[in-house]
Amino acid sequence: MSISKEKKEFAMEMLTAMVIEDRAEKDQRSYKELFKEFRKSNTMKMLFNEETGLWMNGPAYIDDEWTIEKRAMGK
Repeated sequence: MSISKEKKEFAMEMLTAMVIEDRAEKDQRSYKELFKEFRKSNTMKMLFNEETGLWMNGPAYIDDEWTIEKRAMGK
């Protein structure tokens, strides 16, 4: 069974929203501020690249990847 490009993109967008909402609640930061940060991250690039398969994981896994990326960059 093949998943359409539109469904994959929808999943990617929903996962982005879920990751940012969860992180905003945990860190007591604004969604808008975190979205700007996430948009610049390698994690988001990987999420929106179908070939990485990151979009097939849950928001907690994606948030962990973003956290690892931020730590590696000293943030």
